[in-house]
Order: sequence, then C-alpha cells, then structure tokens
Amino acid sequence: MNYPNLFKPLRIRNLQLPNRIVMPPMSTQLGSSAGEVTDAQIAFYKARAAGGTGMIIVEFCCVERASGQSEPNQLALESEKDIRGHRRLVSAIKECGSVACLQLQHGGAAAKRSLLQTATTIGPSNIYSRKDPEHLICKEMSHSEIEAMIECFGRSAELGIKAGYQAVELHGAHGYLLTQFMSPRSNKRNDVWGGNEAGRLEFPRRVVHRVRQAIGNRPLIYRLSADEFCEGGLTIEDMERICPILVDAGIDAIHVSTGVGPESFDKVLDPMSAPDGWRLPYSRRLRKVCNVPIITVGQIRHPDTAEQALRDGDADLIALGRTLLADPEWANKAKAGSVENIIPCTSCNFCVANGFAENSIRCANNPTTGRELKSDIPKLQGACRAIVLGSGPAGINAALNLAAAGADTTLLETQNKLGGGLIVSAAPPFKDKLERYRQYLIRQLQASNVTVKLNATFEFDSIKAIKPDIVVFATGSRTRSQLFKGLDAHNSCDAFELLNTLPEHSLPSPEAGPILVLGGGETGCEVSETLVEMGYRVILSSRSARQQLARSAEMIYRGDLLKRLLRKPQLELICHSELKEFTNGSAQLQLGEERITRAVAYCVLAQGRTSDKELYDALVNETFHRILIGDANTMGRIGDAVDDAHQQTLNFITARNGATSNVVAS
Repeated sequence: MNYPNLFKPLRIRNLQLPNRIVMPPMSTQLGSSAGEVTDAQIAFYKARAAGGTGMIIVEFCCVERASGQSEPNQLALESEKDIRGHRRLVSAIKECGSVACLQLQHGGAAAKRSLLQTATTIGPSNIYSRKDPEHLICKEMSHSEIEAMIECFGRSAELGIKAGYQAVELHGAHGYLLTQFMSPRSNKRNDVWGGNEAGRLEFPRRVVHRVRQAIGNRPLIYRLSADEFCEGGLTIEDMERICPILVDAGIDAIHVSTGVGPESFDKVLDPMSAPDGWRLPYSRRLRKVCNVPIITVGQIRHPDTAEQALRDGDADLIALGRTLLADPEWANKAKAGSVENIIPCTSCNFCVANGFAENSIRCANNPTTGRELKSDIPKLQGACRAIVLGSGPAGINAALNLAAAGADTTLLETQNKLGGGLIVSAAPPFKDKLERYRQYLIRQLQASNVTVKLNATFEFDSIKAIKPDIVVFATGSRTRSQLFKGLDAHNSCDAFELLNTLPEHSLPSPEAGPILVLGGGETGCEVSETLVEMGYRVILSSRSARQQLARSAEMIYRGDLLKRLLRKPQLELICHSELKEFTNGSAQLQLGEERITRAVAYCVLAQGRTSDKELYDALVNETFHRILIGDANTMGRIGDAVDDAHQQTLNFITARNGATSNVVAS
C-alpha cells in the first residue's frame, strides 16, 4: 500500500473508523426549504462514502431554526418528523462502508436574520448596529434561554441517534453560538456564563454534558478554531489551555479549523495562495496537549501531504473538504495508487461563491458535484463524429465527455500547447494550483481516445471535409480593440498575450523604466503583481476607484490579491485615470481635470475581452450540430466554462440518443 498511515483504521471511543480520511461538514444547499434531507443530498454524500471516505460529518444541522438558522435549506433535527430523511441519509453512508457523523450547530449572532422567526439574532451579549448605535441586532440571551438552548442541543442529539448516526460533532468554530460564548471578543457577560475564561466555557461545557447524556457511549467530537485571527479573539495559546478542559468535559476528538467569519474568513476558507497544509502546526500543538485523536483540515490536496502529516504526528485524522468536492473518489484512487487521476482542487472557491449566491453546491473542476442524480454521461446509441475547437477547460472537458460517450472525437488547438485560457489563469503568482489542473486535463486526454492536433487552423473547408455530426466551439475570447495614440506592437501588448507567453515574451529590461498597466480589473491586478515579482516597477492605471479594483474576482481571492498588491512599494496606483497619449517613453494620463505625465518603458493593456463567436456565426447554415461553450458562449470563470461544457454535451448526447431511438422505433 502506498499510504499505510492514511489507510490504517482508528478507534474513537467505541467506534472503529476504516481509515484516517474524514469529510468535514460543508453546506450543500441541497436540503429542502423546511430543513429536510433530499434525494439529491443523499446522492451527494453516497458518492463520497462510496469513494472510500472513512467518516462523513454531515453538513451543519441547526438545533433551533427559529433563532439560529444560518442558511436557506440548512438541515434541521428538531422533532420526530425530521428523523425519516436523516435515517435514509445515514443508511446510504453506512451501506457504502463509511461512518456517519452528525454536526449540531446554532448560528447565534451569525444566523441569517431574514430567515429567523425572532426579532433579532441571539447570542451571549447584546450587539448594536455600527450604522445606528441605538439599533439592537443581537439580543443577549437570558439564563432561562441559555438553559433552553442547552436542551435544544441535547434533543437534536437524541434525534440524531434515533436516525442512526454513529457519532456527533459540535460546531464550536467559525463564529457560531458555541464560539461566541467561548471567545472574549463576543462574550462580554459578567455572570456565570462569562466574566472570565471559566465562565465563557460554561455554556460549551454544559452543552457537551447534555449531548453526552443523549448519545451515550458514542463518540463526541468538538470542532473549533485553533486561532480566530482577529483582534480580541481566541489564539492558539488560549486553545492549548481550553482543549484539555473540553476533553475533561467529555469530548472524544478535536476537529481543528481556524478563523471566524467575516473578520478572518480567509482563514476559514483559504484562498488559492494559501500553502498546502498550512494549518498542520496548529493541529500539532493541540495534539500535544490533548490525549484524544486530532482531526486536521485545510489545504490538504495530495495524498503525500496527508500521509506525511500522519507520519510526522501533526494529526490523527485528515479532513478533506473542497478536495472531496473535486473528487469523491479521492480515497479509492489514493489507495489504488492512481494519484495522477485524482481531480485536483485548486482552491478557486467556485463552491463558496455558489454558496454565497444561495445556489446548490458546485465544483469548478467536477461538474457532477451536486448533480449526482443526473450527471452521468450515457453512451451514444449510434456512430458520431465530433470536432472540438479549442483546448481550454471547456474544450477539453467537452472532448472527454464526447469520447467517453463513444464519439470519434478530434480536438483542434491553434497553439503548440494545450490549456487555452487556463494557461493564462495559472501564470500569475500563487496560482500554480491551476497548472496542476491543466496537467491533470492533459493526462486525461492522453489516456482517452481523443485525437489531439496542435498548431491547427480553424478553416471552414477542412472542418466540413471531416463531415462531423457535431462541432463544439470552445474558441474562448479575444481582445477588445483599444486604440491609444502612440501605442503599437513594439511598445505594448495585451495582458492575455503576455500571461500566455511567459516567460518567453519579449519585454524591456526592468532597468528601462516602469511598465504601465491599463485596467484595474482582475487581470490588470494580476499582471501587475506578475510584473512586480519579475522585478519591474509598475504603474497601474484604473478608470475606477481603489475599492473597485478586481471587483469581478472571487471574494476571498480578491481580498488576498489586493492585500499583497497594494503593499508593494514597486507599484504606483493611479485611480480615476485614462491613457490619452503615449509618446517617446512618456504616458499622458487624464486624471479628472488634470493631465499627468509618467515615464514609461512599456504598456500592457488589460481592458477586457469579449467572446470569440466569429467562426460559430460563419458556420450557421451547415448541416452538423453546433455547440458554443465556455468564454466563446459567455464570459465567466473556469467553473462556468466546465459546467457549460458538461451540460451542453450531456444535452446533445441525450437528444441524439432520443432521436436515434425514435428512428429505430418508427
């Protein structure tokens, strides 16, 4: 076996886990609006259980939705009527050989006010609006309300055991109710439920006692933030004192996360730039002070990282969150030594963005995630010849789908390398995880029956000569034509072109002077950081305000990107500005009523791109079926392109099979 520690069984209290791989709780938005388990949710978890995951901690279940619901469609376990769906879910997980664990949660001050039946949220202390200091937005819980809430946790645990759950986890991380009582940043009480550390621990301790009473000899896990990474919050030093107290109260395992929302959300859900396994030192420190198994989580993508963490004593169990969204078969593939076929998670947070939009769970690199009931690619019932134009993430995924269905598939790419826009996306600093995904796609193509032709030309006659049944246009995007006086091919280039051709692209030396980057969008900010890392001084000219820089970027990544970029001394940011003229190494920028001059050696245009539909439109009257996908269809993120490719090829295959069946039947 390649990973002996990763696939070694482990006992927590009286429960044997088949391996050290845990799926942590992640909101799926697949439940019903009434908090019930759905068929789609069962299929989602069943796929991860069948994929070899040792224990699955089902997404957070609210113990009292009226005052604590944190998201639409959040699961509930408040009465006997809720048990049936959970029982079906537990059975599906257990039938696949995995352990089913229930996580109990109450949002407290972090609950979503629009979903509550109470006038305000509730928590350990009053909170007033920053905009209106007279407006109460979170009400301090009374002694009787606290006692009633302890009972809510106990009652939900009892119902969970009736549903068949084999273990229970308490969500004491990320700023929810249990955390709010524990943390000095949110608990300002001076009674038995606060005042000092012992008082702040009284509510969590009592909840532990009540839930232990409810679940008997089954394992009880506590998830916590080892460091809240915000002013006045809990630190790792605090948690080194607190964790042994929780263990003494009855906890059987500690699940180590970090951060609190929204103040340090980038420590709850890491941006792409976070290094692999960065939380391991935190779990290691808590493991030294707690004589119970420790679960670590966060930025563990490769089985080698997980195996080394176990071997080095950083943790006893490895929780894989977004990793299992990307590939539910991660454990099975690792055990079989098929690591190169694991769909990599790139930490792009496409899944998180969907959650914020209150959509069901999605993954940029795995379009079947959240659609387990209806995403299988069927076999084509007759012969089919397919051509795919373009090898970006949309084009490659479309080609793989069509080939898997049995189509004779040819992929044409105009460049001498595969990846299309993915090459550009992976070029800036801290985005190497996207290169891992590109290499994975290339390996999948090499293992498939797809015929790949590089340095190809997209010509009408050659396409028609193949007599295809379907042509997929994954032609991506093209530069918007921007004319600026004095700019030409010798002193300027497009940002997309620059990132696509690094490090070969010909630029003046850093000693020649600053490079002017026009455009403060995501690409403009990324190319600016790229150039700074290459040793250049950069002038970033944005028509928008500072607070609108990279405004279309994913929220967590955007915050991290701007934090890095704006503290670089080699960068000069000029907002509300436009280039008027470029003459003899001098840029004239219009800044309101003022015109300013900067010495500039070169100019990079990052002023947006548009869908490339030219060839698609030209072939409108042909007999073959046409599909327009990815950026050629609608400009978007990698996940949008992959999802578009999957859905449109699936629709084509399904429709073609239906037409074939009708012909045979007639």
